[in-house]
Amino acid sequence: MGLYDMLPRGSQVKCWDCHMDTKKVGDAVTSYYPEYVVLLAEGGYVRVKDGIIVKIIENKHRKAYYPTDFKGIPCLDKWGSVVSCNEELATANILGGNYYLWKDG
Repeated sequence: MGLYDMLPRGSQVKCWDCHMDTKKVGDAVTSYYPEYVVLLAEGGYVRVKDGIIVKIIENKHRKAYYPTDFKGIPCLDKWGSVVSCNEELATANILGGNYYLWKDG
């Protein structure tokens, strides 16, 4: 729902420009921190360093990543909210369910 930017395999990120662009490695995005990770609700993550996408892992419902997978690097949900612990993702969905779209809430 609403505007978002997309990744090559269709995952949505709503914390950048939201111009309905497809973002890829090497593209400039909002620099919230010197380095950060966006955890994808569809599975996977995007790693950003100095405002540039340096890594995209889109695995469509195969693996959920959590803040504990990225020690010392700030993790954001697709809306840009900081996620500091794994438990925060259990009810992060706008409808109160699990953040990861294929998991039960």
